[in-house]
This record gives sequence, C-alpha cells and structure tokens, in this order.
Amino acid sequence: MRIFTILSLLSLMSLLIVSCSSIKFSTENVMEVHQGMSSDEILDRFGKPKNISISVCGKPPNQWTCTTWEYGGGDFDFGRASFTFSGEHDSLILNNFDVDRD
Repeated sequence: MRIFTILSLLSLMSLLIVSCSSIKFSTENVMEVHQGMSSDEILDRFGKPKNISISVCGKPPNQWTCTTWEYGGGDFDFGRASFTFSGEHDSLILNNFDVDRD
C-alpha cells in the first residue's frame, strides 16, 4: 500500500510539472504582456528566467542600462522568449519582449 501511495504521489507531481511548463507560455498568457509591466509581474506569470544579461541600450546621448531575461530550452513548448527591462535592479519596467515559437 505504501508503494502505491508513493507512486501515485510521484505521478501527480510529474503531471503538475508538465502542465505548469506548458501553461506558462500559453497564447492567452503571452497576449496579456504589455510594455510597462513590472519585473515582478513577469516573474509571477512565467517564473524565473533561464538567463539574465545587462547591457547598455539606446544611442548617445539617450542611453540607459537595460536588463534582458531569457526563457527557453527543453522545459518549454516554444522556441524561446526574451523580456527587456529598463530601470534599476529593484524597479525593472518592461520595455520590449519577444516570444518565438518553434
């Protein structure tokens, strides 16, 4: 009986993991993304990014520091996604995003 309980629990956990990864980047979820969203809203919607990079965006004299979060790889049912933010580390605001489907 104990083995059955453990196997049932493992099956349920696997199902939840698979369903979460495909739901995160559903068309409906992506269509709700817009410029001006906070980085916390993106984290709530899509989870932690796979990669983070910081660079300088714009042309002189209108340059600013931008932070890009990248998602993708084997865990998702699309090619990749990137979200580029402006602002300081504790107050990032979405400036641009791109979702490429396979």
